[in-house]
Amino acid sequence: EIPTTLLAKKSKGKRKTGAAAAGGGFGKKPAAADVIDVDDDYSAFPALEAGVKETLVPAPAELQTASSDLDAEIYDRLAQIYGFGSFNYAEGEGPADTAEEDEASEAATSTQMSFDELLSGESSSSPSSSGFDDLLEASKTSPSSSSSSSDLSALIAEATGGSSSSTTVAEPKVDPSAPVGPLDLAKLPPFEHFRVLNVDPMVLAIDDFFTPEECDKYVQLAMKPDPELAPTVEIQSKTVGKNARDRAQRTSTTWFNHFKSTPELMSKASRLLGLSGIDRWEEPQIVRYRKGEKFTWHLDALAPDGELASLGGQRVATLLVYLSDLSEDQGGATMFRDLGEDDGPLKVAPKKGSALLFFPAAGGIANAPFDIRTLHCGEAVAKDSSTDKWISQIWLRETKYKPTAPPDNSHAAAAGAINDFCNSK
Repeated sequence: EIPTTLLAKKSKGKRKTGAAAAGGGFGKKPAAADVIDVDDDYSAFPALEAGVKETLVPAPAELQTASSDLDAEIYDRLAQIYGFGSFNYAEGEGPADTAEEDEASEAATSTQMSFDELLSGESSSSPSSSGFDDLLEASKTSPSSSSSSSDLSALIAEATGGSSSSTTVAEPKVDPSAPVGPLDLAKLPPFEHFRVLNVDPMVLAIDDFFTPEECDKYVQLAMKPDPELAPTVEIQSKTVGKNARDRAQRTSTTWFNHFKSTPELMSKASRLLGLSGIDRWEEPQIVRYRKGEKFTWHLDALAPDGELASLGGQRVATLLVYLSDLSEDQGGATMFRDLGEDDGPLKVAPKKGSALLFFPAAGGIANAPFDIRTLHCGEAVAKDSSTDKWISQIWLRETKYKPTAPPDNSHAAAAGAINDFCNSK
């Protein structure tokens, strides 16, 4: 049974000001002179504030290695902190309906600590502005704001990929927001092989997510797209950030796929999280990292802006599936800088068919737009690796999401393929 020490810890120290408020949980940003080598990834982001580090709860070693069903306390955390009350529901049961999902999400939000409360050890009955709010607002309204605030504001934009509304897309020929018909997701069996890699924030590995054949199919889907579908959207060396150092952050190839071409991913992802539909998922992606390619430290959550709520809201879950095996000496691990024992990093080696699940915004510090504790990277694939790193990835939004790529992509168009897949099991 999971020890009670897994309960989230709360700082009882005195209220902190200055760097804590300005950095939103990150400590003091290194001076520009200290950030020289673009490969020195650790120097790009300040360390976590002490009060934030105290909230980290690593998983016991036995939970990180044993591949089995989850303990009841982990299911409780997924429901109460992250809002997934029907996570991996038992066979014969069904997913929560939309109203229950919304209720669970509201309950999870109401139990989160605010950033100010975390640092002060005091509770507050009214919403308060966090360090993130002050930081972002200062960067918008004051061109003469302090260099530390503007630097950290740029750092946040860099880490999250900037504004969610920065991409212009063509007018679709089909309605991407058309309602999705009933789905037979409950016909899929529950997953049985989990590893708990970190407790708070929660990071899970699901070792029985994809079959080897499904992994191979998705690699081929990127290399040889289905001719019956509109072309996938391929992006070479996607950039995060604006300057020379930022342009070195990601070196890979990404394919945006149609929902109807990925029924295995859409079905299993929704079944895992206990969703009744698929209309909160972003476009599924397949990513290849060749030898020497990587994705350095970043956050999956989206930078706040005025249009985010109308575009589906924040990303609340990240799910990536490893489509190829890489040994430890081949690189390519997913690394969480601040998680794991002895100050991390927590390293997750690619294991073919295994999925990695974590929550980039939900469960973090209230009034902060993302959970900074989930800062992570894709380790460079070794120059002498015998294989490329392949993953499939997808993000869940707070509300219904309107897809923009590839052309004519829609959730509704996937219903037939998803039901065919679910009924074949």
